[in-house]
Amino acid sequence: MIAIVVGLVTAIITAVVTAPVADHVTKAMKVSNMEGNRGYMVILLILCGAVGGLIIGLVVTGMVGAVEWNQYWKAQGYALLASHGLLFAIAGMCLLSVPRQLLLKGELIALDFEVRLPAELGPAWPIEAKDVRMSLYATRDDNRYVELDTTRIQRSGGELFIPGEVMLNTASPDRMLSLIINDSTSYTLDMPLSVVPTEQDLAWTKPLPMRLSTITGTAYTYTLVMVRYRVVKKGKPSA
Repeated sequence: MIAIVVGLVTAIITAVVTAPVADHVTKAMKVSNMEGNRGYMVILLILCGAVGGLIIGLVVTGMVGAVEWNQYWKAQGYALLASHGLLFAIAGMCLLSVPRQLLLKGELIALDFEVRLPAELGPAWPIEAKDVRMSLYATRDDNRYVELDTTRIQRSGGELFIPGEVMLNTASPDRMLSLIINDSTSYTLDMPLSVVPTEQDLAWTKPLPMRLSTITGTAYTYTLVMVRYRVVKKGKPSA
């Protein structure tokens, strides 16, 4: 009987707390409101919270060995602590996956880069937009091509200099900058850039070698393609 009461109370309270949490998380994750999708998702999460609270209440009561009514509050407290801890942990992980606008001292920031490519590895000169492309990967939800201005690409001393700029939108420890030549050969830099860039990242890095994007065996193959980069401020975000 104690386990049933603890389970039911935990289920009800957890469901009530889940409602605003689910509403906030689904808004942050931009779940579509079309045909009531987000509303149905919130209801589903509330039901999951209730079922989870019931199960946690039953399990925790058994774990604390509450067999007397004077042990009820102990079991109830631990059950609510466990259910709410799990709820907020799941919500926190979901919110961490949401891309956020990066700011440095209140300003938007971009990645300014320059690739040095041996001319024999590059496309035929003069270069057209279809011959060379670049992309920046930050997360699965923030992976996009970089718009290159081919008129800025220069050829000097047997090397091609490919400059470019792309906005930094997402905090990430795993950014990858890639260069694609003629849709056939791809080079990648695993960027040692701060998860959230700081003032120190405003200075140019030393030239860093790019690897072949494909993996040979269990190791990367580094190449003569070099790239340097820095973070640049782009002004305050518009209202």
